[in-house]
Amino acid sequence: MGRLLKTLGWIILIPILAILLFYTVKDDTGQVLITGTFPLIGPKTIHTTIVGGLLLAAIAVLIIYVIIRVVITIIKTPHHLRRFSLNRKARTADKKFAQAEIALLENKPDVAEDLFLTAAKGSKSPNLCYVGAARAAQLLGKEDRRDRYLREIDLSGSKHDREIAEIKRAEILIEADESDKAEKLLKDLLSRHKSFPAVLMLGVTLQRQGKNEELFRLLPDLQRAIPRLTPSEDVTQFTQDIYKALFDYASTISQDSDQLKIVWNRLPKGLQHDPDLLIHYANRLLDVGDTKQAEGLLRKEINRTQNDRLILAYAHLYRGDQPKLLKHAKRFHETQPDSAITQYTLANMLFRSQQFEDAKTHLLKTIELDSQFAKAYQLLGEVLLAEGDKEGALKVFQQGITIMLNERPKDVKVVDGELLIESTDKLGHSKAGIEVVEGEIVDDTQNASTMGADNAETAEKSEPSDDQSDPTSETAPDNTIDKVNNPDPRRSL
Repeated sequence: MGRLLKTLGWIILIPILAILLFYTVKDDTGQVLITGTFPLIGPKTIHTTIVGGLLLAAIAVLIIYVIIRVVITIIKTPHHLRRFSLNRKARTADKKFAQAEIALLENKPDVAEDLFLTAAKGSKSPNLCYVGAARAAQLLGKEDRRDRYLREIDLSGSKHDREIAEIKRAEILIEADESDKAEKLLKDLLSRHKSFPAVLMLGVTLQRQGKNEELFRLLPDLQRAIPRLTPSEDVTQFTQDIYKALFDYASTISQDSDQLKIVWNRLPKGLQHDPDLLIHYANRLLDVGDTKQAEGLLRKEINRTQNDRLILAYAHLYRGDQPKLLKHAKRFHETQPDSAITQYTLANMLFRSQQFEDAKTHLLKTIELDSQFAKAYQLLGEVLLAEGDKEGALKVFQQGITIMLNERPKDVKVVDGELLIESTDKLGHSKAGIEVVEGEIVDDTQNASTMGADNAETAEKSEPSDDQSDPTSETAPDNTIDKVNNPDPRRSL
């Protein structure tokens, strides 16, 4: 505002001065006598009018101003040259820093380490360069070099990047399972600065060291800090780990739910709707016998979000008023009748109420909606056992186990007579006992146990002709396809 008034003042003053000057010289131009010794031209006397005198004065002021500016520029030339050199080095350092980050992404920590150190010599943020070099050294397993680079942060004169560098330094120490060192560093930082990221990292260090009592005292700071952090996968994971540890600790230091409720009430409001934390809190409430609170929280959140995970958690409430649980499970089913989760939840509650026939009906509907729902097979087997159908229960349990052990994605269907890949060699056509999988040679005798008896005999014999091949060996290509499409050692038995 002051700058605007100053500008308006000059805009108004200049025309007024011009008008006054005009009226001054309108009738009498006047005479101005300038005499004296001038530089370069020596003694001189100048006669002129008032207007001419003013014009000469303006020219003289301009010349003096130019001379002063030239002198100042000459005096400041070393400073300007030094600043130009620093800016040039900073641009080079920024380029090296970017190249170092790319090298880390390309898994070239040795190259990245050298680039970070080169960048630190000219960077305006050398502390961040030392942090990068420490990360690279840690990837190389050079802890002594990592610690040396981190100590450079303490010796650096750079102040503007000190806080973020110390937080990154703590992250490196946490990744290296040196939480005790990170704890001291973060406490020192928090004693000097108010830093929300540092509060979260301090919580992580305390949680990983099992210092739950001290972590419990940090709850108010965590409640203020976490909502102010930018959401990310790391922040979410750290937050969940911290509060799950606090829930576990609170459930062990008290026989009732008072301490658990303290932690819950200190949880930021946005996190009270996180399914992971909500389910963990409900489990701990069940552990201390507060079934009413656990059921109420789950039901309220289910009514708000219709979240499948919460509905499935509701199905596994192992304490509480069973008629009431069954009543709400029926309401969930009425809200989402075509959901396998709500069908399973209702079936689970019916089974506990010993309404086996109705439970079986909903379990069959669950399997119809989602044929890969292993828990539904398990519960259906228990229903059949309760009804005395042991043979049927055994078959259902086998189906459930098959689904649990099968790592084939749900959207990949096995179709008889069709291959899941463009081409493959039958097992009998490969060289004896050797199979090439994804460029690796695998001793196929280790896989013989995964085939049926007929296929095992076929694999041990010499290559049969196409006319003499056993029809039962048609299952062999399916195993081969599965092996080629899924070269995962977890698939082998």
